[in-house]
Amino acid sequence: MINQNSIKLSLFQPLVYNKLTITDNTNIDVIYSSLIKKLDAAPIGCEAVIAFNYAINDGISINVISVGFANEPTEEVRVAIEQGEEIPLSEHDMEIESGKYEFIQLPILPEKDALYSTFIPFIYSSSYQKIGTFHFRLLKENALVILSQVILKLEE
Repeated sequence: MINQNSIKLSLFQPLVYNKLTITDNTNIDVIYSSLIKKLDAAPIGCEAVIAFNYAINDGISINVISVGFANEPTEEVRVAIEQGEEIPLSEHDMEIESGKYEFIQLPILPEKDALYSTFIPFIYSSSYQKIGTFHFRLLKENALVILSQVILKLEE
């Protein structure tokens, strides 16, 4: 069952990132705070992503797989987007691969202590999969706004 606030998203090209090393890469509070701080200081158009895996058993477990960051789009990328052309990919070591996803843009940036509780209803309502992955994407839209999105891989 797909969440009523979500849309289906087909990525024809991957979204690419460079992995970040965060001192305590298992503590979601530290990771999330570090990314928000990094985005606050970054130019508009930069984005960060946290890749998670999850398992639904008697309860749910959610674990960080990796963390990535992408700088603002280059002029070449902007022109390709405006003209509807294939986007040139930069060097990267992490990506949200092309494929079919369920996508939801959260109405507000979650508080760090409520991050996991933000994901749980989405995972339960969205997926028939007992084990899977999803991405939490943060995009600096303008000087004051960071957008947050959940991107859940759909079964092929």
